Amino acid sequence: MVKVGLVRVDSRLLHGQVVTRWIGQVGAKEVIIIDDALAKDEFMIEVFEMAAPAGVKLIVKSQNEAKEFLENRDLSKSIILFKNIPSLLEGLANELPFTDIQIGGIGGAAGRVVVFKNITLTNEEYSQLQTLENEGKHIFLQTVPEEKEVSLASIANKF
Repeated sequence: MVKVGLVRVDSRLLHGQVVTRWIGQVGAKEVIIIDDALAKDEFMIEVFEMAAPAGVKLIVKSQNEAKEFLENRDLSKSIILFKNIPSLLEGLANELPFTDIQIGGIGGAAGRVVVFKNITLTNEEYSQLQTLENEGKHIFLQTVPEEKEVSLASIANKF
């Protein structure tokens, strides 16, 4: 498998915690957002480009573009962001080569359960993440680098 600086699911995509904490933690030179809607929205891409710190390139790709774009690319200094669990699952179904996946901030809504700080999941998403873990993926929850990783097993009682 390919070594990636960080693969993160975060509904806010590129925001303060990613910019001020995770980019430095990883030593990231680029942030790659894989999101179909954003890939079609030139205005929002410009907004995210302005949010990226100097020296860090922002790249936005659709799900269909992602696999070819990521192939044969050094991703060790990259942060790859997905907006939600369904988007992550689509990327993995398209054979994106990720083994370590961090679940970051996912906001609340009807049918969602707060599982850790500002991370919410549905019962279905939790089951899907368990399936990924059973297939050999390392799935963990973590909002900022200073926190220890939280395992899926440790939030099982929420469901």
